[in-house]
Amino acid sequence: MIYDKSQLTELFRNGCKTKENFRIGLEFEKLAVDSKNHKAVPFSGEKGIQDFLTRYKDFMSPRHPELTAKQGEPESRNFIPLLPGVSKSKTLKQIQGDDNNNLLGLKGDFGYISLEPGSQTEISTYPYKNINEIASEIQEYNRKTAIVGEELGINWIGYGIQPVSTFDSIKIIPKKRYEIMTDYLPVKGDKALIMMRETAGIQASIDYETEEDAMNKLRVSLAISPIITAMFANSPIRGGKETGYKSYRASSWLKTDNDRCGLISRKIFEGNFSFNDYAEYLLDVHMFFIERNNTIINATHLTFKEFLNKGLDGFNSNLEDWELHMSTVFPDVRLRNYIEIRNCDSQRSDLILALPSLIKGIMYNESALNQAWDLVKDFSWHELEEMRHLVPKFGLETTVKDIKVADLAKELVNIADFSLLSSSETANEAIYLEKLKELVQQEKTPTDIILKNWNNGWNQDIKKLVEYSKLI
Repeated sequence: MIYDKSQLTELFRNGCKTKENFRIGLEFEKLAVDSKNHKAVPFSGEKGIQDFLTRYKDFMSPRHPELTAKQGEPESRNFIPLLPGVSKSKTLKQIQGDDNNNLLGLKGDFGYISLEPGSQTEISTYPYKNINEIASEIQEYNRKTAIVGEELGINWIGYGIQPVSTFDSIKIIPKKRYEIMTDYLPVKGDKALIMMRETAGIQASIDYETEEDAMNKLRVSLAISPIITAMFANSPIRGGKETGYKSYRASSWLKTDNDRCGLISRKIFEGNFSFNDYAEYLLDVHMFFIERNNTIINATHLTFKEFLNKGLDGFNSNLEDWELHMSTVFPDVRLRNYIEIRNCDSQRSDLILALPSLIKGIMYNESALNQAWDLVKDFSWHELEEMRHLVPKFGLETTVKDIKVADLAKELVNIADFSLLSSSETANEAIYLEKLKELVQQEKTPTDIILKNWNNGWNQDIKKLVEYSKLI
């Protein structure tokens, strides 16, 4: 039971680490499309995503030489099935309400494979010291999932939104929390179901040393988040047609739930923001549910503050409820016992590692962090909000107070690149910024490359888009 509000910030304080123990993690979502008609692959049924998970687990053994490690690579991974309702910080268990015992993910010694509401497939790596280690995991994962996918007629694409199927034809996976979200979120935003069922993104996670360090990184990463969204815009085609947006995925987040999404609070940019202030922000957001006695209880009518004060159905709040609530709030940058930068479209293979490299170069070098803040510190709260709302449509072409986002992006990439190259420990990680740097210097996003091909050599053929975005 939560007895005192000081308990609400314990998780944040427990996240403080010495700089020597700083790591970086990656969450990478990709989309499964049918290799023949390019529609979203459903969760259930023959050759669906559940079938894929089962086969992937079974195939990860020395009996299958095509899946075993190449010389110099890690040995084959041992997987444990992840059942419904599993939290990344808890032991395996089955969620109440899923009577069919469906397989919804896998846990291995590399991290986790889990599913988003529309069967988007996500790998969450454990945090690593060096991005080369993440690269090894991602390359192995994409290679092996491609082999299993080929057997099932699945193409995996690094793209920000389903290219053909729309939310009304994509069933959610059998997970009670997503049923509650499906009922609640459309009341808050008319693109919520697009976000839930169609989109795929990339997130990078970083550590902090102290509360002051956490707040500084939170402030800077939030202020530069619209610029990062612009750089990685990669979702212009939806339903087989041009949308008029550089990132339709990012546009869907603008109309999901403004209470739990976005830039959190103007107070962050005014200084003196603290762990307590972040907890106060969370307290005022409506909950989705609590879990008691293996039963899910809908809590969408309550903010966490109201639950803390009044309880629900005779149950009082506890720290597990609080940690769950934290995970159901979706700002562009999220604080937990680490910081998640979570506002980028999914990418093709050559740009997957660009995000963690960019973030590491900026956030783990004090000089680079200060330089990044200098770039954006003169934007007001309203101007940052304006940028956030313009970027999904215009990408790097966005201009706010006569400043081009493309120019800000060039500076950010150069800051990160110089930061990584300035240390012998990180110099070999700068290679993952090369493709991003090339694009940004040309003031182009992944979307700009797609649209040029779409209207010329591809003749607006969705098959060409899928082939281009295919992960191998």
